[in-house]
Amino acid sequence: MSLSLQILETIEQLKEMAKLEEEIWKTAPVPLHQTLTAAKNGGIVIGAYMDGKLVGFVYSFPGFRNGEVYLCSHMMGIDASFRDRGIGCRLKRKQAEEARRRGYRVIRWTYDPLQSRNGYLNLAKLGAVGVEYVENCYGEMNDALNGQLPSDRFIVEWRLDERPTGERSLAKADLLKARSLTVLEAGQRADGLLQPVPRDIDETAAPLLLTAIPLDFPQLKERDFALALEWRLATRALFQRLLVEGWIAAGACRCLEEGVLYYIWKRRSERWQQKGEEE
Repeated sequence: MSLSLQILETIEQLKEMAKLEEEIWKTAPVPLHQTLTAAKNGGIVIGAYMDGKLVGFVYSFPGFRNGEVYLCSHMMGIDASFRDRGIGCRLKRKQAEEARRRGYRVIRWTYDPLQSRNGYLNLAKLGAVGVEYVENCYGEMNDALNGQLPSDRFIVEWRLDERPTGERSLAKADLLKARSLTVLEAGQRADGLLQPVPRDIDETAAPLLLTAIPLDFPQLKERDFALALEWRLATRALFQRLLVEGWIAAGACRCLEEGVLYYIWKRRSERWQQKGEEE
């Protein structure tokens, strides 16, 4: 089976995208007149086709903030039968390629920081950086993917003229050698589920911080909603504090034996600090 990536801009293509969106989220899709208008006015919509069948898409439109134009990547969806095949990464890289061609230098988007698959893709593989945390970003969302948890989101920035630093894909052993400190651990309960365990330690001397989240948060949420909410509130409080104190989520590494993904936090560079002050 062969995968091809195509720019979507016709009514027929966008109708096909809307159908896939509805199948993935089990809610009404973005209206056709909106996606069509975005595609015709600086937006970038890309579809992933497997032997002629649309199996994934990424939808984006222009954004503007503090005098800077950027590409706002609003939605990416992959057919459930075609996940974990690298399609999402290919869609994002194609999006970046097209964005550069059209003159964009930054892509911004949101994602749920408790979704480890998205965290690993965005921070470890693509090299985006978590720069803001928005509490209950979209209000109550009752679609098939978000459930009833508060819709907290990371805002990530992908600066297309910067290359990822090596630390974004380091193994945990390498991170420990780099004098990183773990400020949020995942402790295993008697039933095997992981619970958040914050650590009260001095972070001032550490070049890197690590925060753990469960690798399979959707399954945890399905088994114990109260525990899922505990994870939401614990990470919300910690991530917001770290960002205020000048840290950014600059990478991620998966630790399969522990069943967690570690976010890698580093101090903002002078450039990032200045940008934060402007915002």
